[in-house]
Amino acid sequence: MSASLKSKTKARGSEAVQMALIEAACSLLAEVGPRTLSVRDIADRAGVNHGQIHHYFGGKSGLLAAAMRHLAQSHYDQAQARAGNRLIPPPLSLAEDTQYWRALCHSIMDGHMDLARIETHENISIPKRVLQSLQEENPQEDPLAIKAAVAANAAMQLGWVAFEEFMFEVTEVKAKERKALREAVKLYIEKNIDHRFGSTYSKTEG
Repeated sequence: MSASLKSKTKARGSEAVQMALIEAACSLLAEVGPRTLSVRDIADRAGVNHGQIHHYFGGKSGLLAAAMRHLAQSHYDQAQARAGNRLIPPPLSLAEDTQYWRALCHSIMDGHMDLARIETHENISIPKRVLQSLQEENPQEDPLAIKAAVAANAAMQLGWVAFEEFMFEVTEVKAKERKALREAVKLYIEKNIDHRFGSTYSKTEG
């Protein structure tokens, strides 16, 4: 870890040290993933002694779990705020939570499903929330069909945010056409579930 990546100020106090470590772990999870980063990388980024990681979190795995929990909760809260009184946040708005989706992708690709599934185990998952709501409101529907619809929708959104630049390249979209294509993709995603389960994006809860 280069000196330029080290925190410029040292955290003081128990809560400050813990938050500095969590924030450092969040940023490194998003940048390089769980397999590559080390406790010294995290401590250097946070500006604290690496022994603090074991003291507060029991080691690297405990800290990474805390960091992923922090990212998932932040994403869940922000997604709900963007959704307003709708069931689902606006399509492609996942792009606004860069650290979250990058950390999620890195964790899955590195084989750390234990980190990726934290959000579902702790019920701070937007796809799980949508799935549960659709299952409750559509008891007559084939449960597998509902799961397939939610999975396809989530995959499209995560896939787009991760591979947008590549999609522009593959579809030979010019720079001036990118905004229009993005809007067309949003509309496609909206219709993907709405055609079967009603106006999911515009539907109010309660």
